[in-house]
Amino acid sequence: MTGLWRIMAWIFLALLAGWAVGMGTLIWRDLRRLGITGQEAGRLILLGLIDPLRYWYFERPLRLPEAERTAWLAALAHRLGLSDVRATHCPLCGAEIAEAWAVDERGKLKTAPGPIHCPKCDFRLDACRHCRYFQPAGAYASYALSGTGLSWTHGRCTYYKTMQPVEALVASPDMARRMRERGYTQLRGPTPINDSYIPLENCNAFALEVKHLQHSGTQKPSRRQRLALRVLARTAPASPSEPPPSEPSEEEQWLL
Repeated sequence: MTGLWRIMAWIFLALLAGWAVGMGTLIWRDLRRLGITGQEAGRLILLGLIDPLRYWYFERPLRLPEAERTAWLAALAHRLGLSDVRATHCPLCGAEIAEAWAVDERGKLKTAPGPIHCPKCDFRLDACRHCRYFQPAGAYASYALSGTGLSWTHGRCTYYKTMQPVEALVASPDMARRMRERGYTQLRGPTPINDSYIPLENCNAFALEVKHLQHSGTQKPSRRQRLALRVLARTAPASPSEPPPSEPSEEEQWLL
């Protein structure tokens, strides 16, 4: 039996070595076509063997010519069933929500500047239930949000605070009565959210919490899509800066 396991181990190592040689040769030829040689080529080949997705969906696209990179992004979006790698599908009606996703400078997933709503129904990706500051009904600050008995249709916002009756913030009726006897009729606490599918009015603090997406059936982007979003963020043209103010004319100076 030991001999059989030894033979299987050698077969596995041979297959692994063959895959590494084949993949390394493929990446080396691709890098030569892109004009990349030397130490950078060696580093990228090693990366391609250790983390193929990062090489093929991030490092390589960054080094492609602009036209070729644009075609690559379009092909990837087509394979994902989308018109653009920034898009997603509405979990309620299945329509495509354009320009839904983005990444920050560290590559962390976030939503694009809002509002982000479905073109066919009233679903909002930037709704309260997807926010880091949303606390579902039945959850308290000292308990994990993964507990049972939570309702995600309504809850509270821990970012915005409002004055509320003590009964709304104190779980124990006896404690609420004693606080009223001491003159505490209202307390400042998390703002109630009656419908977590829409944002609070005038909210400017939305921050995506990826773990919350599951409670609306929204599918988070795959790693391939997130890496493509990083490519877009890295290669996006810089926003044009405002031109410096021109010097006032002699007539304007006289008026001033």
